[in-house]
Amino acid sequence: MSSDGSDTDWNYKAKGTAGQKVVVAILLIFPMLIFGITPLYNVDKPTLLGLPFFYWFETVWLVVSAVFYVIAALMLNRMEGGDSE
Repeated sequence: MSSDGSDTDWNYKAKGTAGQKVVVAILLIFPMLIFGITPLYNVDKPTLLGLPFFYWFETVWLVVSAVFYVIAALMLNRMEGGDSE
């Protein structure tokens, strides 16, 4: 607990190298950038199983984003010296 009685520690700093922190940041920010540039993939062709490109591309990126998040969370946990379970 912090000195003001709250559970928030505003002086939190993740352990680990600067390179590790950059990789975690990229893993978390890259999917947001992809989803934010909608005009880049707002097209019908090519289709996959009858689905326009826009829909299957977003669905694939949902899965990729989840994988990126899990990798980033595991890296942060390892930097903190947490359990590897």
